Amino acid sequence: MFNGMSDNLPVIAKSMGIYLNPKIGADWQVRGLQKREVTPGRNEKYYLARALHTGTGKVSHVGGNCKSLVLFINLLKHLKASYCGAKTIILIVDNDIIHKSRETQRWLKANPKFRVIYQPVYSRHGGITLSGYGKHFTTR
Repeated sequence: MFNGMSDNLPVIAKSMGIYLNPKIGADWQVRGLQKREVTPGRNEKYYLARALHTGTGKVSHVGGNCKSLVLFINLLKHLKASYCGAKTIILIVDNDIIHKSRETQRWLKANPKFRVIYQPVYSRHGGITLSGYGKHFTTR
């Protein structure tokens, strides 16, 4: 696949939300008393955009407080800086609106190093997913 910094670089990109509130399950409590849980706020999330280098298994990521095209463009900038010697960076992405917005398309047009491949909208066998961190990825 990727045999050096002059070849094409295939990368799978995904984003995910991380809930910051603690997960509260069943817990023993004295009858009539209510347990108090400290939470960071109401339904707060942190978003992570990550990219898996399909040749080496290295995961690059950037984070932010909202899932937006700015988060995705920051990931692209991070990839561009990390793999500056690559001839082409081939991104495999899902059909999320942040990947197809006008501003994202403008950025991609200004940076011809990137080539984007969109996964099918619906596939009986699913698409490529990233699970966890490190070198783990699966196809469903």
